[in-house]
Amino acid sequence: MQKNPLGSAKKSLHPAKKLLNGGFSLVELLVAVVAASIVSLMALQVYGGYHKLYLHLYGDYQKETAAILEELRRLNPYFSGTSPER
Repeated sequence: MQKNPLGSAKKSLHPAKKLLNGGFSLVELLVAVVAASIVSLMALQVYGGYHKLYLHLYGDYQKETAAILEELRRLNPYFSGTSPER
């Protein structure tokens, strides 16, 4: 009786394939958490800069609006900004 030359090849040549069905390893989860943290921090930096710019521009808008209202009040001192009572 002759031995099958492919008999030993039927065994898995890659024992690591058995580990693929076991889920994620701790190292993979840590790498994912670190990557998500870095992306979150970058997003917060961008949003913080945007928010600071918004507050600066809004403050300038309020100052300009107040200056325009003062000029209008100076031109028409009898206007109080409310509807006249009858």
